[in-house]
Amino acid sequence: MISTRSCIACRSRESSTALLHLVVRAGEILPDPLHMMGGRGAWLHPRRHCFDVARQRRSFGRAFKTSEELSTERLELYLDHGTMS
Repeated sequence: MISTRSCIACRSRESSTALLHLVVRAGEILPDPLHMMGGRGAWLHPRRHCFDVARQRRSFGRAFKTSEELSTERLELYLDHGTMS
C-alpha cells in the first residue's frame, strides 16, 4: 500500500512516490529520492516552483521543527540537475 503525504509548499496530497522525501543532516536539507534516510522528514514536489514557495513561506523550518537556518544548497542542485554533487 502506498502512503499519502502532503507537499510542504503547495499542501496538496499525493502518493509518497510522487513527492521527494527530505531530511536534515548537520544543518543541511538533503533530498532522499529513495525514501531510505531515517529521522524527521518532509515531503516536497520535486519541482523548482514548490521549492521556491516553501522557502518563501518558511515551510522548511516548520516541517523540521527548527528555528536554525538550514542550508538548501544540495537540495537546489538536485532539483536543478537531478544530482547532489
